[in-house]
Amino acid sequence: MAENSSTKNQQNDLTTQQEENFNYDDILEHVGQLGQYQLRTFLWLCVPAFFPGMVVMSYTFTGAVPDYRCFIEGCDADYSVSSEPNQFYTPWLNNTIPWTEDNTPDQCKRYNYTWTNLEECQQPNATTDPTMTVGCDHWVYDTSLFQSTIVTEFDLTCENEWKETLASSVYMFGMLIGAATLGNIADRVGRKLAFSVNVVLLATLTTGLAFSPNFATFCVLRLLCGVTAIGHFLILFVWGVEAVGKKYRVMCGFIYQCVFTVGCAVLGLVAYYIRDWKNLQLVISVPMFALVSLYWVVPESIRWLITKKRYSEARLLILQAAKINKKTVPDHLIFVDKEKSNDIDGSVRDYEGDLISSSVSKGESIRDVFRSKVLLKRFVVMFLAWIAAVMGYYGITFSATNLSDDFYLNYELAMAVEIPAYIGGIFLMDKLGRRPTLSGGLITSGIACLITGLVPEDPPAIRITFSMLGKLFISCVMATVYSYTSDLFPTSARSAAVGLCSTFGRVGGILAPIIATAGRKIDPALPFIVFAGVNLSVGLLCLLLPETNKTTLPDTVKEAEEMEKYTLSCWRRGKNRMEEPKRTTDHSANSCDDQKI
Repeated sequence: MAENSSTKNQQNDLTTQQEENFNYDDILEHVGQLGQYQLRTFLWLCVPAFFPGMVVMSYTFTGAVPDYRCFIEGCDADYSVSSEPNQFYTPWLNNTIPWTEDNTPDQCKRYNYTWTNLEECQQPNATTDPTMTVGCDHWVYDTSLFQSTIVTEFDLTCENEWKETLASSVYMFGMLIGAATLGNIADRVGRKLAFSVNVVLLATLTTGLAFSPNFATFCVLRLLCGVTAIGHFLILFVWGVEAVGKKYRVMCGFIYQCVFTVGCAVLGLVAYYIRDWKNLQLVISVPMFALVSLYWVVPESIRWLITKKRYSEARLLILQAAKINKKTVPDHLIFVDKEKSNDIDGSVRDYEGDLISSSVSKGESIRDVFRSKVLLKRFVVMFLAWIAAVMGYYGITFSATNLSDDFYLNYELAMAVEIPAYIGGIFLMDKLGRRPTLSGGLITSGIACLITGLVPEDPPAIRITFSMLGKLFISCVMATVYSYTSDLFPTSARSAAVGLCSTFGRVGGILAPIIATAGRKIDPALPFIVFAGVNLSVGLLCLLLPETNKTTLPDTVKEAEEMEKYTLSCWRRGKNRMEEPKRTTDHSANSCDDQKI
């Protein structure tokens, strides 16, 4: 019995020593938090961060609904001629198509009369009965704004116009699936492999959209594109943030968001010159195949390797980073002898720490996070924060058409307001912290939305100004939730945690257009009042979260629980210790008085 107890104590001591040896934050203090090695990884991952925005927002152009009307046999010479911009509104439309109350030709009906030639159509006193109308069987599209979209390709008009919304909804549902699954896969197989496989799938699927033979095929591909597009950004975001030290995590996270927005803005410029939806889709998709080459350029996440107890690979990359950064790492931080390796994970390593026989421990997973009451509460708050952020972001973006009559200018203005939001977010998160930025951003955006919903429509400048202020702050919140979520959960489940929270955020994305549609049918102020109520409520709830500014990323569930000392209830005690180095403790993570770092 005494021998067994001694052996167990020895194993516990070895485990503690192992954690101290491969503490990545301690290693970064020697290697550098953002040296040449980390900077190279970060900048390479900025390249793939450019494409998700283009994929997500491409449907704004490829799925746009142009003006359309009935094709009039005998009057419209043929499809090729009638599709010219100057042929959409013609003088003889008054004789052939009924007009609506807003002085536009009816999109779905024409007069029940057979025209034999163009001269007959142009007669000033054509003999038509305004009460006799029939539905259209062919349509003519106004190509002055879009040469072609999926609406013109598959005739998604009149009673079939709902299909255009369906294609958008299935993409959002695909993002929901991808956020819930791909993050967990990246935690299991690694950032590098998960990203490489996912980017091949994403490039293939988005390219395939341009060759869709029918609408059903297009929707299936859109669903799968949503799965892989959200996975693409989530994986590279976590991968990049894990590479740098705590001092630069916020900056790196916001820069990835800026690159995402730049991709969205560039899409608007490309779409302005390429107005055929198939060509635009190919221009966006084909270059993504080149991203596969990053598999041989960007190294695996060292933090993930350590979490999975793949110390041999982690050690080699740490030494490589030290060499590139012209730094040195103390041997005791990266040394694992044969005896320790056998006791801890069943692997046999030589005195240099090289793997001889692999039997790697599975380690913690997202299930362990859910077993913790502290982290479960944290999850619930972040779920609501993501829903509010995504709902507000897309909901306010839908109001951008009120800014001007230029479709492409509206789009670029909606994107441009995000850049100062991200730049300001970097400063706010560093100076004020994560919690005040998230909570304050939601509350301020809610106030701006409330004003937008309550002020009169005339003059419109007031609504436009406050709606853009709402978009400014909710964009800052959108970037904050990525970095903040990444900070709040352990390395072993970080990708899965960000993915699950993003999944709940897609619920907000699905609700946003529904609420916006209700506003058009009931009251234009209704969506803004709804967004205001949600943002204000969730903003106050986020005050329950712990502050993570200038703290080390938690590697285990226990370390994540210990961050609870930085909640408002323990703020005074935690503030003075925020800069202290992390070390192992046996105190309860739920006790503010007893916890020490």
